[in-house]
Amino acid sequence: MVAGDLFHSNNPSAATVRFVLRELARLTSESGASVVLLPGSHDSLGLESVYTSYRDEFGRLERVSVLGLDGRDSVAVEHAGLKIHRYPLGSQQLDDSADELDPDPAFAFNVAVLHAVVEDSDVEEGQPIAASDLPGQGWSYYALGHLGSWHEVEGIGIPAVYPGSPELVVMDGGGQGHVARVELRASGTIVSKVRIGARSVIEARVELTDASDSLSIAERVREQAHSNPNAVLRLVLTGLTSAEAGIDDWDLVEELAGDYFFVCPPVRDYHVRVSDEDFVQLPERLVVGRFARHMRSRLEEAGSEEERQEIEEALQLGVALLQGKDAIG
Repeated sequence: MVAGDLFHSNNPSAATVRFVLRELARLTSESGASVVLLPGSHDSLGLESVYTSYRDEFGRLERVSVLGLDGRDSVAVEHAGLKIHRYPLGSQQLDDSADELDPDPAFAFNVAVLHAVVEDSDVEEGQPIAASDLPGQGWSYYALGHLGSWHEVEGIGIPAVYPGSPELVVMDGGGQGHVARVELRASGTIVSKVRIGARSVIEARVELTDASDSLSIAERVREQAHSNPNAVLRLVLTGLTSAEAGIDDWDLVEELAGDYFFVCPPVRDYHVRVSDEDFVQLPERLVVGRFARHMRSRLEEAGSEEERQEIEEALQLGVALLQGKDAIG
């Protein structure tokens, strides 16, 4: 079951759609599984929906059902005594008059699928649904979609879970890379959090003081964050570098691209050093020159090493900024 946003938009490339169709066909043929898809907020139903555009292709897949398409609001899995329902709330709602849904007593298990924000999730977007509005009586499980990370909703009386994305999609999001394995039993529903994601995030803070160019910085990165083709590298550059150093973010990303699955643009947490020779050449009639001389006089009067370091940093950073350099990113 996919509770929405299988596609990131309703305009995926034809190659992406072919890949999805091919994988769904492989899954159902190799395992005999039934697949139930619910359109989400990114791939919502409508005239321009990807599911509408490829209606015939999805229709030819055995044991694959798209809830909401062509008025299909439920899927029966007879051999399992299971019926899966599209709950008429949230971003999928096609009929605003349909505000409640009853489980089918002819089936031992009834599962509701919805793509929406439930109030318990603490997400301030869209129009949240209160957990108390989702009845537990007669239902076995609520399959929830919309949140990118694993979250279990309380206050319904039965398990209700957002499994999140099965693979890393947001660099600063935790709880990604899982699916929910749901066992329906007469004694109750058991939900297990199963890790399937292959991607991880490596964070590295790299000191670039005295580094001469992007190549030397890349070597320092590799020493701290070992190469991993399944990892996303999030890099923070620190320290103090000279104005002449050849540091280019995109050169650095390109140099490291082969070592990781993805390299994020570096976060600049470094300052640009101005040499003594540069200070001498700063015209006194300009603000930058007066600032430099004022700060250097304060540097001579510093009463402690800590104060000296603070003034030195302010001096270097201030001159670089007044010269129009990208000193702080």
